[in-house]
Amino acid sequence: MSSASREPARQDPATWDPATRFAGRPGFRFGPPERAVEVSSRALMAPMMGYNEAPLRRICRRYGSGLAVTEMVKPEKLLRGDPNVLRDLEFADEERPLGVQIAVRDEEELLPALELLAPRGFDFVDLNMGCPLKKECNKGWGAALLKDPAKVARLVAASVAAVDVPVTVKVRTGYELEERTAPEVVEGAIEAGAALVCVHGRTKMGWYREENDLSAIADVVAAARGRVPVIGNGDVVDLDTALAMFEQTGCDAVMIGRGAVGNPWVFREVDHYLRCGERLERPDFATVRELFEEHMEGVAEIFGERKGFRQVRRYAFYYFGRFGLDNAWRARAAQAKTRAELAPLLDEIERGQLSAAS
Repeated sequence: MSSASREPARQDPATWDPATRFAGRPGFRFGPPERAVEVSSRALMAPMMGYNEAPLRRICRRYGSGLAVTEMVKPEKLLRGDPNVLRDLEFADEERPLGVQIAVRDEEELLPALELLAPRGFDFVDLNMGCPLKKECNKGWGAALLKDPAKVARLVAASVAAVDVPVTVKVRTGYELEERTAPEVVEGAIEAGAALVCVHGRTKMGWYREENDLSAIADVVAAARGRVPVIGNGDVVDLDTALAMFEQTGCDAVMIGRGAVGNPWVFREVDHYLRCGERLERPDFATVRELFEEHMEGVAEIFGERKGFRQVRRYAFYYFGRFGLDNAWRARAAQAKTRAELAPLLDEIERGQLSAAS
């Protein structure tokens, strides 16, 4: 990779204070200069199975995420033309820069899938080598690859040769609880041409039973030696946890997953603080409701009114959770079958529970 797209090397933890390190550089770029992806913010939306439909991607981009990524695509489903996969690959320009995340197992599946994806115009391809689900790992996908750094390098090299956009990699710190193989995996991936690396601070076997290990992410940052941006992921849910990730790992950006579901403002909060050193006030109920209704409308346009509502109803608990919802309200909301049935419940919050907001 040309030095024009590299971040400066970071060796001394004393330089990891984001206010100092990112002064005058609120965004970053990755990839070779002739096809580099420009990222406007260092707070990024994570790919999440079951959540990253187009309406949420658009919302997160509008509220400060530097980029967006699709849900993980399985090559076997793409190759047989699964209509659900093809639907999920549709996007609008307002989502750019947008990457497509693809499950990786072997070149025989991967390369034909990349050939099918190329005409769709994604800005980068993200190889998922961190999914911890047992059923996926048993098939050789996701975090199973962390046991074979040489294979990771081969798959990255094959992907880089097959596409005309940057290739990125998402990994965990290792497979087994006590084996932190990510530095070796990442070293091979970078040498093979990976333009960016995202690392989640848990092992596959630890999943969410172990603490997110920021020191292990820092080890990956050290292994990268400033050659490509390294993104820190895991337990980043607000500004304070984002700052802890920056300060304790030296990463170039943070990737936020479930912490952004119902709270897309988190991207703007992080981005604004890095630019200005100021904390933004949280949005009021009216603003939250307006965005939730927009989200519902967007999902309904894709799935239809009833199926779309079933898909998006769960988001109500994320959007409005901080407004003092009690168990009775949650139970009634879970029974709502349409937007019209949910609307009076939202009116209740506005009339009587705003004082409980925190």
